[in-house]
Amino acid sequence: MAKFGCPAKFISMVQQFHDGMYARVQKDGEYSQPFPVGNGVKQGCVLASTLFSMMFTAILTDAFREGNIGVPFRYRTDGKLLNHQGLQAKTKVHEAIARDFLFADDCAMNASTQADMQRTMDLFTRACDEFGLTISTNKTEVNHQPAPSAVYTEPHVTIKGQRLIVANKFTYLGSTLSRSINIDEEVTFRIAKASTAFGRLKQNVWD
Repeated sequence: MAKFGCPAKFISMVQQFHDGMYARVQKDGEYSQPFPVGNGVKQGCVLASTLFSMMFTAILTDAFREGNIGVPFRYRTDGKLLNHQGLQAKTKVHEAIARDFLFADDCAMNASTQADMQRTMDLFTRACDEFGLTISTNKTEVNHQPAPSAVYTEPHVTIKGQRLIVANKFTYLGSTLSRSINIDEEVTFRIAKASTAFGRLKQNVWD
């Protein structure tokens, strides 16, 4: 927290909220004996998401401080985005790299090649180890989206020697991601969900 400019007094207050923290587990209506919590934050704490975001940002900063791996893209902000010749110009064109996308405690890593993806995972894994964070390999999946004219080859990415699951398609936050780069399946999926929602309103609204 100090790295992000939080004052010492505020850091001390947060520490006091978590020092000496105990938790219990409920099973079949009965609670276990209290046990000390050595890491993590309080369940339901309003600060939990902010604290985790700060920690995750610190992990990513530490992991990729020496590398610029990701998916590069060029853009401009003068209203001429669809002018392909304009994107070749050296002026008014910005370059950026999309490497990681975060949502709560989920993280999606991006790379242009399998070698870069493996390098990304190696750096990220090392940083997680240094911060005491464990990556669940059972919940970590790889999705490869080849160019339209390219032949699909199944990716081989590992974490500490364990190969990650290759997902041809999965749904996350209502969006369907697949190895196909067209959006036909996504459009069909969303139309089906909307149709189902409208169908539930038939008796109470439409009739």
